[in-house]
Amino acid sequence: MKNSPTALRTLISSLKMPVCLLTLLCLNGCAALAVSLAGAGAGAGLSHQMTGTATRTFSEPLSKVDNAMQLATRKMMLEVDEVNSTLNGQQTRARVGELKITIGLETLSGNLTRVDVEARKDFFRLDYATAQEIVVQIERILENMNIAAAEAEAEASRRGALNEAKYKAPVPQTNTPGRKTSSTAKRRDSI
Repeated sequence: MKNSPTALRTLISSLKMPVCLLTLLCLNGCAALAVSLAGAGAGAGLSHQMTGTATRTFSEPLSKVDNAMQLATRKMMLEVDEVNSTLNGQQTRARVGELKITIGLETLSGNLTRVDVEARKDFFRLDYATAQEIVVQIERILENMNIAAAEAEAEASRRGALNEAKYKAPVPQTNTPGRKTSSTAKRRDSI
């Protein structure tokens, strides 16, 4: 075999394509490498894709967020399989189509609740869009609950003011000097 530079170039050139393909196959889906190559700015955008979890914190107690979550699962026609209590909240497992959905509610304080939603097709494939939509539906339902509560409070306040005016004790009349009052009521005959 010749040891010429041309033969070496031909050998290297013929191995480039298989080596590149092998490298791509080995690194397919390696988000850690992609993040390190793309830099820190791209890492923030990929964090949702890597974890697949949509997270939102609400300034509401756990019970109210749980009610909103139940309404959202019914609205989106999710089949709830189980609800488990955790140390600081609860975890709900549901499914729709091929997706397995986990909704975690965690109490951070008496009036602060974090919602974590993960929608998973299989071990490797996550559906972040569906997870985010579940969080959005919970948020919308909470807003509607707050609006309804404010309207009910305003209506109750309005009714309370009307009832006070309606059932207020009549002011007693005092007899003024020079004016005669009759103790018998005038009778009207109907025709």
